[in-house]
Amino acid sequence: MRTIKIRFIKHRKNKYTIQRKGWFRWKDIGYSVDMGYGGFWERYSAETKEELLNEVLEKHYEVDKRFVQVIEHSTIKVY
Repeated sequence: MRTIKIRFIKHRKNKYTIQRKGWFRWKDIGYSVDMGYGGFWERYSAETKEELLNEVLEKHYEVDKRFVQVIEHSTIKVY
């Protein structure tokens, strides 16, 4: 069973983003978007924590919640 350490960040407009624990620091979880003429990197975000966690597990880690142990650290609020 895989263990993932995460924390949520709550932004002003009731949006949540997510970070994972790296070796020395917390790293944002996101994805690259290629527009053909240029690209950019976007963080995963959602209205609720559960919705965001399900999206990240499905798209980034490509596993189901049943096969992963998720350790959630305290949420950070950004004003």
